[in-house]
Amino acid sequence: MTSPMEITGPVRKLIDKIGSEYEHEIVPVRPDPVAMPGNSYANVENKVARDGGSLVYGWAVWLSDVICEGEHHAVWEDEEGNLVDVTPSRVPVEKILFIPDDRFTYEGKHIANIRSSVVDNPLVDHIILLAGMKDYLLQFATRVGDEQHHFSTFTGNVYNHYDTLFNNALLFFREGGKLGSTCYCGSMKPYSNCHGKNLPASIEKVKDTVVKMNELANEEKEKADDNS
Repeated sequence: MTSPMEITGPVRKLIDKIGSEYEHEIVPVRPDPVAMPGNSYANVENKVARDGGSLVYGWAVWLSDVICEGEHHAVWEDEEGNLVDVTPSRVPVEKILFIPDDRFTYEGKHIANIRSSVVDNPLVDHIILLAGMKDYLLQFATRVGDEQHHFSTFTGNVYNHYDTLFNNALLFFREGGKLGSTCYCGSMKPYSNCHGKNLPASIEKVKDTVVKMNELANEEKEKADDNS
């Protein structure tokens, strides 16, 4: 995975899907000495506190052989209006494609990535659905570290389940899998009638269950707090 420097068809598709009113920019990556990977919001806040300037929200664009995606991200704007990414990247890059966007501000909860397929294979749509489900579940987690999240037991188990499904589907694709291929689980059924069967509808049902379970957990916590 890398951050694209050229606006190819898949990259343009993602830019249009994000729909920011601001123009995309190529931003240099110059990690701050005390910055931590995966913690751009705090990294930029610390940079602003020390050196002035301001925090700019937006999307860091990443491109793989499967997906083009925008990761919600913060960069530093110096007093002359230049943007700099002060957060160490998970992959070695000197610059990132960045789309400024002030519609979404970080308030302690995960902000979902925006994704689009770069290939003509409907299996990738399932991979995007599974990745989106992981993002959805992170909204119910509490961030406890640079890239660590704390879930309730139920939601954590659901997250682990979909993380496994995502990794399996991604490997299945890279091995040449398609919707009609024999499922990776060894059932000898087509993927579309096995792990891929009714995937969008099943995800929506699980989302409803997660909401109800978290509401119940919050109600029980409120009762316990009232009785303490």
